[in-house]
Amino acid sequence: MAACFSSSFKFACPPIYVLSQIPNLAKCLEQCALPGVQIKSIDVTDVCTENPLLDEERRNAVKDAEIAVCDGMLLAKNYKHMPNLKWAHCTWAGIDPFVKVIQDLHDEPKFTLTRHSGEAFCSSMAEYVMCHILNSERQTKLCWKNQESKIWSLEEKVRNTRNLDELTISILGVGNMASEIAKFLKSRGATVYGFARNPRLFTQFGYFDRITAELDGVLLDCDYLCNTLPYTPLTCGILSTSVFQKFRKKPVFINVGRGNIISENELVQALKTGCLSGAVLDVFEIEPLPESSPLWNIPEVTITPHIAALSKPEDIGEEFFRVFSSYTEGHDLKNVVNWSTYY
Repeated sequence: MAACFSSSFKFACPPIYVLSQIPNLAKCLEQCALPGVQIKSIDVTDVCTENPLLDEERRNAVKDAEIAVCDGMLLAKNYKHMPNLKWAHCTWAGIDPFVKVIQDLHDEPKFTLTRHSGEAFCSSMAEYVMCHILNSERQTKLCWKNQESKIWSLEEKVRNTRNLDELTISILGVGNMASEIAKFLKSRGATVYGFARNPRLFTQFGYFDRITAELDGVLLDCDYLCNTLPYTPLTCGILSTSVFQKFRKKPVFINVGRGNIISENELVQALKTGCLSGAVLDVFEIEPLPESSPLWNIPEVTITPHIAALSKPEDIGEEFFRVFSSYTEGHDLKNVVNWSTYY
């Protein structure tokens, strides 16, 4: 792991550069900063989000950066202009832009990258998943539709709701976010299975009832399938209509990970053929989701604009300096990205 300080003295560290379009992030970092730590904010509010290349003046301003807090796309597009960079903390939970950069350039960055995945962020994600499971079970969409038409309905769908302790939820991924989702669900008595790239011992299950490296092991009996997997070459397209046909039930698919896990065509087909009874989608192959997408018109689909968990400046500031303090005390950095696995 790269060393993050040019001096061994605890507070004699280089300035922390901030390249982010998150409002008030630099101010929050300053409020959380340890004594003697300087925050240098680079104004990037006018930089194009889709292709955020820095101009010459700003490239010169960041050329000496050793530590930086950056938005994912800004960092991926500009880290080459920070030759002294040793540690970058990404304000995003996902590092999708780096996957594409590394694949295109066939060159791993030389600095250590950590990603935002603090307790508040993971709790927000868990609340989103819990909210939509409850909305699905309580038929909230139908009740809203009936309210608009002033219909008092006690039809079967509304009456036959299930409690959380009657449900089985399978989660793709067992990282920080998945574990927090499992914790929320277990607190209400649900059965929770996890899918991981590598097998886990029983003693490593945590809040999961079972963790398996076999995809079929979490698909067969679930009422809800929740994806938290990151964007990597290995996760691309691992779900499809043929995979969903193995379900014994017709679950609701909740995607808060990345849209590349299943193509839009396959997802639409799974919904139309009844392999899935519904879907809650916060992430997509193409974002923003085009108006031409058939997903907009499927009644069983709930669409949200990538807001399941948002990176709040106060949370990023607190998490960064919690990691920073731990590092200065001799501990390893947390949430370090492995360049070979992209998470």
